[in-house]
Amino acid sequence: MKRLAFSELLHLCLLLSSGLSAVLADSNDWVNVDYVIKQIGGDASSDTASARQAIINSASSSAKSGPWTVVDKGSVQPPSGDPRDYLSWAPYHWPNCNWCTKGTTHLSNPGSNGPDDGSGDGTEDGAGDDGSNSDSGPDSDPYDDGGDSEDDGGILIVIRDHGSVVSTRTHGIYGPHRRMRKFRRSDHLFEASSAADGVSNAHPLSGNHDMHAPDGLEPRDNLPTGYIPTLPSGTIPPLSYPGSSSSSTVGTIAGTPAPAEAPAKTQSSQASCTPSPTKSLAPSATWTTCPYEVHDGKVNPDVRTLPDSPAVVSMSQSVLYNSLAYAMQKTAAYSQNAAKFVDAFFLSSTTGVHPNMNFGQMVRGPGKDHQVGTFTGVLDLRGLVKVVNGIQLLKAAGSPDWTKTRDQTMTSWMNQYITWLQTSDIGQQTASKANNHFSFYVNQLAAAKLYVGDTKGAISAIQGYFSNQYLDQVAASGEQPFEAVRTRPFHYRCFNLEAMITNAKMGDQLGLNLWTAKSKYGATIQTALDYVMGLDPKGEDVSDIFPHVAAVAAAYGDPKGKYAAFLEKQISTYKNTPFWFYDQSSAIPNSPAAQSTHKRQVDELDDNLDRTTSFVARPEEMVLDVVNEVAQIPFECPAAFANAPAIEVDDDIWVTCAELKPLYEIYTSISSNSSAPSM
Repeated sequence: MKRLAFSELLHLCLLLSSGLSAVLADSNDWVNVDYVIKQIGGDASSDTASARQAIINSASSSAKSGPWTVVDKGSVQPPSGDPRDYLSWAPYHWPNCNWCTKGTTHLSNPGSNGPDDGSGDGTEDGAGDDGSNSDSGPDSDPYDDGGDSEDDGGILIVIRDHGSVVSTRTHGIYGPHRRMRKFRRSDHLFEASSAADGVSNAHPLSGNHDMHAPDGLEPRDNLPTGYIPTLPSGTIPPLSYPGSSSSSTVGTIAGTPAPAEAPAKTQSSQASCTPSPTKSLAPSATWTTCPYEVHDGKVNPDVRTLPDSPAVVSMSQSVLYNSLAYAMQKTAAYSQNAAKFVDAFFLSSTTGVHPNMNFGQMVRGPGKDHQVGTFTGVLDLRGLVKVVNGIQLLKAAGSPDWTKTRDQTMTSWMNQYITWLQTSDIGQQTASKANNHFSFYVNQLAAAKLYVGDTKGAISAIQGYFSNQYLDQVAASGEQPFEAVRTRPFHYRCFNLEAMITNAKMGDQLGLNLWTAKSKYGATIQTALDYVMGLDPKGEDVSDIFPHVAAVAAAYGDPKGKYAAFLEKQISTYKNTPFWFYDQSSAIPNSPAAQSTHKRQVDELDDNLDRTTSFVARPEEMVLDVVNEVAQIPFECPAAFANAPAIEVDDDIWVTCAELKPLYEIYTSISSNSSAPSM
């Protein structure tokens, strides 16, 4: 009997878990509606039979946990007081009360003499941070894909060149990148200078100094503006992680970028503490009493006590599964499930969520600035793509359950959400980002516009992505600099690929071939995927890449079999997974692989009719499968830096052009014809 690899055993466990109450969530995706309808009956491919059965099984098992709503928050309500408003907390933020724990009962270590930040023990970096579902699965932890929202509650120092810095309060829409130094408001400032060993020195500075946010950004607070030429004296205040006495000190010093993926340098600290209150306080008192600061890679476990984020993921996945199952089998129960779940989550006058994300991924703390969500919260609703996809399948399959009344009500909801995405402060902030946040924003905007019948608007949104932000997202090597600077670079590269592929698939549904779209450095989605395939995940979850390998193989072809070999090695049961059904060349009709196959079939037909022996090109000779030997295009700062010295890649996480530059200048001999990498 063949021994299964660890990744296969893990995947098998996840598949088995889908039979329980948990929902095994796929990556964000779009399944071509016409392709699904053609799979009914005898036209279905035998190669996808197991994948289709997995979808049908998951439709039934996931439905047992539904319906889902956002109104079951218990005593925790959004600032509006309306339970129908979506609510989630920024997952990497921890209370920094700095109370001594001796003699108290409401903190984590009563009776000890050390300081307590009220944070408890955090989940390690690998546990996730993005806002997907709390159930097991590749995209199933509510904080596994986009919630690195960080808030230091202090002063951000962005060191651009020697003696030139930008300083701003780090809450709200501004804050530090993890590779920049973080300073608390209550501590002294420093003048940073380059030292021989790469560690900054501190020099005294006297006088008053104004602070402002990075150029081109409107600060939340009415702070005076002006650059700080130097920094006051003192010692660098430590930023201790929960359960750790070390602090991150990696940053851009004197214009020298920190190395990509460099481990944080640490220094020991002996924190002092403030006498604790004499009376016990409820843990919830910290939410509005204590400032919250970021501990990157440490998920505050209490964010999982809020049900809204898991509800979105579970609902959207079950809607898609049940819609697919209905289209394939025409069993009424599946259609009824999907309609019921959409009703409860979106359309009900008592449980339907309001069409906004005003309180998504809130950073808790004192003051009104902490009574509103952050731009990262938009990511929480990325499953909207699956909902739209599912409803379109119900319509195409002629479901009697998707009534005209339901459709009109959902259209109204979508129109309101489109308006919110495009006009609200939070929506506009998200639309200004350069990394995965914008990629997923386009997922939602295009899907919503497609639903309401604004085909031109959907096409414009998708084409706008590939002709603007995408241009700077992929380097010539296939590296994704905006994702590579994160603490979980393998995951974030895969995460942005997820959004890229979904955008390309929706464009394909609308008649566009965006698979051949190139970044300013000549890189396609395939280039980006090939680069990630060649990397060592270094302890991260390699399964993040599996659906994307299948999608790229379907879109570009696999003449040398390297994608199939990779999947076979990593997860030999990949043809039993739902993504194998989604990722067929016939499901992406405008892709290079599908077009090549079609052209070959036409040529062969003409050849037979003409009774000639003319050469007919084979798919492997025609499919776009480009060797990555791109000429070294000179680097230029991404367009996002045109009006700002530093840009935000997540809430209060900033990067400079100098930090990204080395990542754009990586060149590789990785080719589409290379053998599958070993992992």
